[in-house]
Amino acid sequence: MEASLNDNQNLAVGTRAIPPGVYRLDPVHSTVGFVVMHKVSRFRAGFGDFDATLVVDESGAMTLTGAAQAASVEVKNPMMRTHLLSPEFFDAKRHPEINLRSTSMELGEGGALVVSGELTLRGHTEVVSAVGTLTYVPDDLHGHGRVGIDLEGVVDRTRFGMTWNQKLPGGGVAVANEVTLVGELEFPKE
Repeated sequence: MEASLNDNQNLAVGTRAIPPGVYRLDPVHSTVGFVVMHKVSRFRAGFGDFDATLVVDESGAMTLTGAAQAASVEVKNPMMRTHLLSPEFFDAKRHPEINLRSTSMELGEGGALVVSGELTLRGHTEVVSAVGTLTYVPDDLHGHGRVGIDLEGVVDRTRFGMTWNQKLPGGGVAVANEVTLVGELEFPKE
């Protein structure tokens, strides 16, 4: 079911309709990052500098756009961070920004959400999809409506030119090709 909001049909999460408007990211209550298998366990990292906007138009169609600064990748090891910023991974000097623009957002029962869109990373764009949930409250204690979106989507990092890897002596590789992108976002209405 495609999301829509008009006089005949309310886009609702629970019993609350999401009014049309622009919803700007609350960076204090939001995170963007990724998870990848590293040798034997999941490795998690995030970005400190990112922004996003959710637009709900008069027909109820929703559009999500976002950008993260590659150089803001946060990991606990300075040498690993330097490697992630290098041309073998994010190539942050030549491609400083990672961008996402939704092409469709489908809202289902109980706030289930499917987002399809275009991810641009290292100057290359791929069609991606993510699943998660959308919640809405009409009053966030400051008199604003607020939308929460939690999403996860899997991409193959090699499709963006991130092909670096090392074979492990006992078999396998150091870093998996599949990377889970994670966004936990809050949007107060502008």
